[in-house]
Amino acid sequence: MAATGVDKVFDELGKMSVLDLVELKKKIEDEWGITAAAPVAVAAPGAAAAGGDGAAAEEKTARNRPDLRG
Repeated sequence: MAATGVDKVFDELGKMSVLDLVELKKKIEDEWGITAAAPVAVAAPGAAAAGGDGAAAEEKTARNRPDLRG
């Protein structure tokens, strides 16, 4: 089976140092106007319904619980 272009690029990337890969990432971001940002977590469907009105549960801390204040 012949190696595809993707396979060839993948093999070449495997040979690069981390510093070279970081430089490549920056060059791609600059050239193509994109970023390699981490994805943002999205709530699962139905998660809002479990909370009743959809509001996030209030964290129980000494600030919002009189019984925990000193």
